[in-house]
Amino acid sequence: MEKHTVYLGACPDYRPARIADVIRRGFTHIHPKIPLAGHVVIKPNLVMAHTAVAPEGYTRKELLDGLLQTLPSISGDISRIDIVEKSGLGVTTSSMFKNAGYHDLRKKYGVGLRSMEEGPQIRVILEHGTVHDQVTVAREMAFRDFLIFTPKLKSNVLSHGLSAALKLNIGTIDSRERLHKHHHELPAKIVDLLEIANPDLIVTDGIRMAFGGNQMTEHGTPLGVIVMAANAVAHDIVCAHLMNLNPDKIEHICEAVRRGYGPASLKDIEITGDFPVEKARTITKSLDLGFRPVHDVDCPLSIHSGNPYCTGGCHGIFLDWLYMIRDRKPRLFERLPAMTVLIGKVEKAVEDRRIVMIGNCAAESSGFRGRRVVRIRGCPPSHKRIVWDMLVHFLIFNPLVRPELIIDAYVRYPFKKIKGWLINLGRGKPVHRSVPSRAGAAHE
Repeated sequence: MEKHTVYLGACPDYRPARIADVIRRGFTHIHPKIPLAGHVVIKPNLVMAHTAVAPEGYTRKELLDGLLQTLPSISGDISRIDIVEKSGLGVTTSSMFKNAGYHDLRKKYGVGLRSMEEGPQIRVILEHGTVHDQVTVAREMAFRDFLIFTPKLKSNVLSHGLSAALKLNIGTIDSRERLHKHHHELPAKIVDLLEIANPDLIVTDGIRMAFGGNQMTEHGTPLGVIVMAANAVAHDIVCAHLMNLNPDKIEHICEAVRRGYGPASLKDIEITGDFPVEKARTITKSLDLGFRPVHDVDCPLSIHSGNPYCTGGCHGIFLDWLYMIRDRKPRLFERLPAMTVLIGKVEKAVEDRRIVMIGNCAAESSGFRGRRVVRIRGCPPSHKRIVWDMLVHFLIFNPLVRPELIIDAYVRYPFKKIKGWLINLGRGKPVHRSVPSRAGAAHE
């Protein structure tokens, strides 16, 4: 059986020169299966960047600075480099590029910054998808020669506690497709996307790890590691181990293993480098990663979970909404107005003055009685929808309810989408695209 290598490089701070040295050393241990050459695409984790409310949960520009310093010394055959992203929560990717300082990288290295929602797109047919039979991706993503993922090492309650390389590919598709079956089928959805977005190299920002709350607003702690690999499954198994998580209980890892995208366990992985695994485990074992059933959260709301329990859907997204408030407005979290929340199809009798029903399944609940019933529909409803409806109906000012983010989400974003729609009017029919990586290797 093939032995996969994961490199753990000690890096205590964000000095780009130090980061470049770590990446350079790591590359001598990591051997991608295709040449680092031609059109290189870098996919970061930039779901949201904001100094006040989302300062920790994204890939820092210093990591990309170190990577971009290193690439010319590794390969002289690179013709072009693009950073390609689609941010989340209905905010514009261009604003997140600016907030994260990525414009400095464009000036310094001449790289392209490609916002998926306002650029040329390609619809690609997936030959082995179980959730998707075709997806829309940025043209640069579809026709690259080499793909580098630069995740942020962080916890994520929507994906069984871990956000690393595999989960990152959700950001390669647009918002509507991203929410399509983003529920109990999320693990299969994630693995479907490996067919078009399977990284050839992963360089992960674990210098500061984000943990314990909403994937955008959570806080961080020093960890001091850069994780490198040439296989996403091997990378994520090791990252789970660093975070004291069991990869056998992380469903998207198990699904990727089942489809043959990587090693089955830690024993099939060689861990190299100068960062001790136990150092990370000692730090993370005392951290609350926040991954728990939403009805177990200690808060003023009375939350009832029905079936099916959707970790990646309504249950997880409402848990994420709660954590946004706990992360950045803890006093508001303690003073949330009393109400009953139904998520999933709840069978038992529930009575309260105010009842909120999250998602389409909750609408099938029976036996509830309330003077005021608010239904937030969707399968699942988006973060943006829950934030807005809870503001309108109950005057709950989530920390993301800020003038600059409201303008970005409700004024700039629609214009960016119109721009993208006009650019893609003549896109044509979906295409079969065999990318030059290991995508679909399990089926060859």
